[in-house]
Amino acid sequence: MVPGEADVECARVAKATGSAVLTGDSDLMLHDLGPEGAVVFLDSVQTPSGVWDPAEPDIRGLRICPHTLARRLGVASIRRFAFRLTRNPHLRFAQIVQGAKDDGGVTELSGAYREFLREYEDEGTHSQPSAETGVLVQDLDPRVSELFWQYQLPDTYCWEEIPHVYLGILSEDHARQCAWRHGRDYRALGYSFFNLSRAADNRYSVVREYVRRGGRIVADEVALSEEKYVNSNLELLRSRLESARDTFGHSLAAERFWFLFALSEVYRDASVIPSGKQLEKFLAKGYMGQRTDWMDIQLLGQIQATLYSLRILKQLLDIAAPDDDSVESKSLLAELPPLYIMMSRRRMIESFADNRVVKDAVRRLFTTFC
Repeated sequence: MVPGEADVECARVAKATGSAVLTGDSDLMLHDLGPEGAVVFLDSVQTPSGVWDPAEPDIRGLRICPHTLARRLGVASIRRFAFRLTRNPHLRFAQIVQGAKDDGGVTELSGAYREFLREYEDEGTHSQPSAETGVLVQDLDPRVSELFWQYQLPDTYCWEEIPHVYLGILSEDHARQCAWRHGRDYRALGYSFFNLSRAADNRYSVVREYVRRGGRIVADEVALSEEKYVNSNLELLRSRLESARDTFGHSLAAERFWFLFALSEVYRDASVIPSGKQLEKFLAKGYMGQRTDWMDIQLLGQIQATLYSLRILKQLLDIAAPDDDSVESKSLLAELPPLYIMMSRRRMIESFADNRVVKDAVRRLFTTFC
């Protein structure tokens, strides 16, 4: 994890080690990757059969080395080619290649070319975290790390003058309310707690979240609370978790518990709740009817949003008060499942494969609704 854009750091590592960067961003080819550094585009990655099979674990992808590619095209550099392409996108490929070939240094002397390269130069101006801070941020997800650096170095990274978080695009029904509405209170609690941990002149009144609204991405401002409300909401979360553990049983496997807790949170204030049979089928198969439809996809997105919001809260509690026993964040959210579990429909289904387990879970779940 590094503050700011990762492209420069990825390019630096590729140049130093001759490694390939797995990416979906073609701009990375325009950084100085050295003679052996390369990129592997995500959309080129595949298995021989087209599906993942642990018995045949080969994964292949197209490795492109900009240095080698430029030599094969007969151009001075891929940067030259990209510059010509952006200036004359209507030209045929052969014409762009011809234009990118050596012109006696005229292109290099061009102000437009130097301006084009500025984004891809390693100027060595990025901020390196101190040893103590560097260790701390290595445990954070990218979105939480970005928020941290906006507080840590506001002049460099808080370009909106208000801290902002880009929440990921979930698989959900775009005709319905954004799934990120679920868990919003927990994210707000995390933002507020972290905000209060900063010096008085390094605090804000809101955090701006970028989320989906219909088919657009919009800014949604989350108001930050004062200490009294933060403490009250932490106590409320603790109470909800204790009540859920009493309901579902303290011996329940952590993975099952958190899926059930998220499901109960989704329907906590809902006016309409699916039937017990529907919820049993959803947990055991991933859908409520005869096959997966948008209602199932939306519900899974809401569960994922709730769990990820709790993950954001945990990380912000840990980074704001790593040694504060009064917060009890390590015990409060210690058993949250890792990302590969909490964002996986398959893991949810596997957790409730036992028919007796799922029936008992739904029976207990309804006691939290009624």
